[in-house]
Amino acid sequence: MALLLACFFLLPLLGMAIVAFSVSDGQGGKTLGLENFASLADRGQAIANSVRVSLVGSAVGAGIGAITAFCIAQIRHRRLDDVVAVLSSVLANDGGAPLAFSFIVTIGNTGFLFAALGLDSVGFSLYSWQGLVVMYQYFLIPTMIMVTLPTFVGLRREWHEANKSLGGSAWTFWRRVGIPVAAPALLGGWILLFGSAYATHASAAVLIGTGGFPLVTLTIADELRSGTRAGGEEAAMALGLTMVAIAVVVLFLFNRLQRMSARWLA
Repeated sequence: MALLLACFFLLPLLGMAIVAFSVSDGQGGKTLGLENFASLADRGQAIANSVRVSLVGSAVGAGIGAITAFCIAQIRHRRLDDVVAVLSSVLANDGGAPLAFSFIVTIGNTGFLFAALGLDSVGFSLYSWQGLVVMYQYFLIPTMIMVTLPTFVGLRREWHEANKSLGGSAWTFWRRVGIPVAAPALLGGWILLFGSAYATHASAAVLIGTGGFPLVTLTIADELRSGTRAGGEEAAMALGLTMVAIAVVVLFLFNRLQRMSARWLA
């Protein structure tokens, strides 16, 4: 396990760091510096686009996913919980080019549901940031369900009964018990969804390409592939390190919040 971690995570990360911090010394050599990170201002539009899509997409996915998980938990049927858990885990990890193509033939400009749903009359285009948000829900909503369903299922009937016996209303229960207990899982799920949307590459690349609507992942791929801009590789590695930093923060916060939620429901 340690060997795999070193070969496929630590060594590539070290290589990225070396390239990202390498700058020309003006004499044909290389030295360490932060100029490549300063040049990220030239890619500011890609960063802003990724943040906007990730914020909106994660907010929509978190809201729909949490409500869906809550409704499923109210049924309290073990077989249904098992089926939902399996489907959510499969859909949450499904994506890439097949996902983009399925949306293109469904609600693309020539898709068979585009005119039927009247999407042209409302000005919706799949090949825009709104289209990315819609497509991302395919895996963001199942991810949120998978994260929050155990929390809603774990809300004990005894807590409801104790609240009722003390004269509390349903709103009192959720304000003083339900929401505080579920909040870590809900916040952790939203953070995980933001990181997942921010790091998505293949589906976005197939849907909108690399030029029409720049994203961080698409910019990295374009810089590494074309090599037309001076310092492109170094800037791509700097962008890659920022994504690694975001991933580490997301995982750290998610794990901390999950432990807080598990402590309440243990």
